[in-house]
Amino acid sequence: MDDAVAPSNGPDRIAFYTLRWITRLCDGVGVALMAAMLLLIVAAVIARDLLALGLPWTEEMAPMLIIYAIGFGSISAWVRSEHLVVDLFSHRLSGLAKNVQYRLTALISCGFFALAAWGAWIMSDVSSNNTTVSLGISFSYLYYGVFFSFAGMALIAVWQTLRGPVAWLEAHHEEEVD
Repeated sequence: MDDAVAPSNGPDRIAFYTLRWITRLCDGVGVALMAAMLLLIVAAVIARDLLALGLPWTEEMAPMLIIYAIGFGSISAWVRSEHLVVDLFSHRLSGLAKNVQYRLTALISCGFFALAAWGAWIMSDVSSNNTTVSLGISFSYLYYGVFFSFAGMALIAVWQTLRGPVAWLEAHHEEEVD
């Protein structure tokens, strides 16, 4: 998306820059969280093996960091349409059929994402009284990361359903295929 040409004017130009900003933000935060998780694990190993110190709280923080990193990464991948896709017949469809397929896929995805976000929200409410052993952090914060991820992708899927395919994203994917 970084090398795509922005539309000349109108709502598509605003959507282009908004989605590019969201993608860059999610990429940056996701990479920072992954780096923090790796540093946390390395620090725990060094503390345990070299200094004979136990850091049990690192075992509670690492899953939380990775859940949020995956959440930010999944939003970024959804904006770029880089999630794994099995494309058996789309390249043979006409322009109208491709548009309908794109919107139908986005609508079904939106429904799935909304359902998953709702489930994460329910789980965060149910687990609000359960806390981790070392840090006493509520398990709800784990589910908030899952909720954030699916809610973000649901919002983008709503936009994809309403807008349909955009030339500045399709041109980027055609270059990758060639």
